[in-house]
Parts: sequence; C-alpha cells; structure tokens
Amino acid sequence: MKKSMFFKSVLLVLFMLASLPNFAQDKVDTVNMLNGEKREGKVLSIGDSMVKFAYKGESLEYEFKKSEVNSIKFASGRTEIITKAPQGTVSAADRKGKIAVLPFEYITNESNSDVQAMGRQLQSDTYNSLRENTSLPNFQDPVTTNSLLAEEGLSPEAARLKRPADLATLLGVEYVVYGIATVTNKGSSTFSSGSTTYNGKETQKTDRNKETTKTSGTVYGSGNAATMVNYNTKIDLKFYDDAGVNRYAQSRESFGSDIDAYHATINYLIKRCPFGSKAKK
Repeated sequence: MKKSMFFKSVLLVLFMLASLPNFAQDKVDTVNMLNGEKREGKVLSIGDSMVKFAYKGESLEYEFKKSEVNSIKFASGRTEIITKAPQGTVSAADRKGKIAVLPFEYITNESNSDVQAMGRQLQSDTYNSLRENTSLPNFQDPVTTNSLLAEEGLSPEAARLKRPADLATLLGVEYVVYGIATVTNKGSSTFSSGSTTYNGKETQKTDRNKETTKTSGTVYGSGNAATMVNYNTKIDLKFYDDAGVNRYAQSRESFGSDIDAYHATINYLIKRCPFGSKAKK
C-alpha cells in the first residue's frame, strides 16, 4: 500500500515537472504600439532605435521602430515604457466610430486654379455628404482636422504621406478619408440662339375654293451667344481604418461638364461606402 502511494506521488511530481515548459510556452511578451495595436510573441532584443520581435509560433524576426512602440509587457509580468504616448492621444476605444476627411489633392490643368482652396472645399463637401448619407455616429469637423494637422506642422501634402494608421491616431479617429479630384479643362463651346417674329400674307388652297388668310405685323429678329467651359472631372475616394486597413476604394467620373459636377459624384461614392445608405449588404 505504501509502495503504491509512493509511486503515485512520484508520477504526480513527474507530471508537474513535465507540464512546466508548456506553462512557460503559453506566456508571451506583448508589444503595445502607439496606434493601439498589440503584438504578441517574443521580444528578442531592444536596440537604440529598433525592437526585434518574433510573433508567437513563428521564427521569422521583425523590427519595430521604438518611436512606434508605447510599451512592452514581458512574459515575466514586468512592463517597460518605450515611448510615452503624446498628451491628448485618444485611445482606440474613444476613436471608435469617428471619421475625418483630409483636404483633397486637387489636380488640374488650369494654372490659375487655387488648388489649396479647392482641396479644402472638396474636403468640406465630403464631410457634409458623410453626415447626410452614412450611419456613422461621429464626424470630425474639417476645421478641427486642419487645426490638428497644423499643430503637428503637417501640410495637406505631408499628411497624405503619413501612414494611415498613424494619421488616424494623430487625429483621434477610427477612419480617415483620402480624396483626389482630377479636373481637366477640355476647352470651351459657344452656343447661339435667336427668335424671329414676322407679319405677312399667307394663301391656302383647298379642293373646293381658294382662301386667303391675312396676318399682320413686322419682322423682328433677336439673337445672343453664350460660351461654356467644358470640364472632365474624376473623384477618387479611399477610406482607411486606424489599423491601416483600406476599407473602401472607388473612383468615378462625373456626369456633366460643369466644374461643380463633382458634387453628385461625391454623394454617389459616399452612399456606396461601407457605412453609406446604399452600401451592399
């Protein structure tokens, strides 16, 4: 009986010892990025500017910039702050459902066009269309968007070069809309119109008799001409989320030749985005 109990105790100890490596393997290092993402695996080393990392279950090594890493929670339970989050940074939970529109990139063959002003106008029009045609709960006013970019010293051109995930974090939103408007002056057309009223005499013949109908008055003539500039407009929209994933990308040429034909095109594209009133279910 004593021998049986002894062997059972030995087996239990051996089983526990064999299980220890498995418990250790279940523990991983967690790298918390400034954009809210979490990476689980093994931190291999921390250098002056880079963090070497391998994902759980993989042997391939990756490198993260330390400037993009907020903190590391090691498997041992210790947490090390790598880069402090900027003051005022909005958490991923607080960014949920919020969307911002960047000033559009405006491309035209008209040398006298104010591309900056047109970019802001298209930004405002897209913001208004989002409010009217989508189910999103929160919209960042373009004034706020442009102010946040200016505080970071970012021009619209520089902002478009940043990674979408970083830009979403900077603006405190879940989605960022990028837009390009290509407007081409195709030349002008001239139209004329005129009308004439007249007086005179008209003679009509029938089988039985001859009738004469008199009309009176004087001949008047008037005419005018109008010149119309013809434009070819194309709108390109892209939606990115705060993980850097492209959620929607569509482009469409505008109907009509007026310079403001883009209004209807923006509404058409917004209505068919993932949150739009005509989105595919």
